[in-house]
Amino acid sequence: MKKYFIILGIAVSQFIVTKVVSMITFSVVTANVNETQMSLGGRLLMMISKVLYFPVLTMAWYPRQLFPGDLIFIPLFINSLIWALVIYLFYVLIKQRFLNRP
Repeated sequence: MKKYFIILGIAVSQFIVTKVVSMITFSVVTANVNETQMSLGGRLLMMISKVLYFPVLTMAWYPRQLFPGDLIFIPLFINSLIWALVIYLFYVLIKQRFLNRP
């Protein structure tokens, strides 16, 4: 039961970080809308957003017409759950491989 709470905690954390980075990216991009070229910080934030939204949202693995408006949070949270599962699996593998040596 503990591992489910850990996975859920990682998913919620990833969800929050993704939304915060998206808001910061949006504000940076809109602040520089009159510039001819995006700043280095803006491009970096856009790349970070693409990584955080990978795979479900970046690759559009969801039917957008089923999630209008604020319902986009459903596939976004599914994306966060995928991230949480992968992070937890890496943690378990590293723990078994390197920390439990006889």
